[in-house]
Amino acid sequence: MIRFMKGLGIFLALASVGVISAVAVIALLLRQEEVRVPDLAGQDLVVTIETLNQLGLQLKIERREPHPSLSRDRIVSQVPSPGSALRKGRPVRVVVSAGPSELQAPHLSGEHYRKAEVMIRAAGFQAASVTRVWSDDVQRDTVFAQDPPAGTSLEKGARISILVSSGKKKQVYVMPRLIDRGPEEAVRTTDRMGLQHRVITRTAGEPASPRQVIAQKPAAGHPVTADDVVEIIVNR
Repeated sequence: MIRFMKGLGIFLALASVGVISAVAVIALLLRQEEVRVPDLAGQDLVVTIETLNQLGLQLKIERREPHPSLSRDRIVSQVPSPGSALRKGRPVRVVVSAGPSELQAPHLSGEHYRKAEVMIRAAGFQAASVTRVWSDDVQRDTVFAQDPPAGTSLEKGARISILVSSGKKKQVYVMPRLIDRGPEEAVRTTDRMGLQHRVITRTAGEPASPRQVIAQKPAAGHPVTADDVVEIIVNR
């Protein structure tokens, strides 16, 4: 019985050693089957396939997406990351560039700014800032510049800003005093300044003289432009 137990112990010990050795051998073989994942970012798709084939790895394209700087069929990103250990036969998952977006900024110059905003949205972009500047040459409310320029390739949802004319800058004058003048002189004064006028007559009585300006709107000293109408009130 004692001899049997000794024999059984020896057998179990040898079996344990065998199992440990087998596990070690399997682990070693598995490690020998692992390779380091290369850095594929920016690489051409055909070159990527060749590189992975040489390492015994597979390629799996997760998706294609537009990229502002990478041309079509270039690698955008990868999983696992470069330098990771991966068993041969396993896939490296990549995102591949579809090239720059095919959407282009519309031509907005010469359009009314309201229409330009509609065109921006219809093209798949967002209307950003509207900046107004005076212009002697471009009609009021007309777009005469944009950023980015027309024809620029943009991603969907990009923002486009426009520069809009406010028309000619209005000349501002200081309203002169017309009271106590004759109506003809008052009218000549407003004409020289390029102002519009309207003459109104009414009875003021004493001490105003007949045919004399007794009131005005705007009052003397107020700023006025060519769009303003000056009322000249004359005593009968």
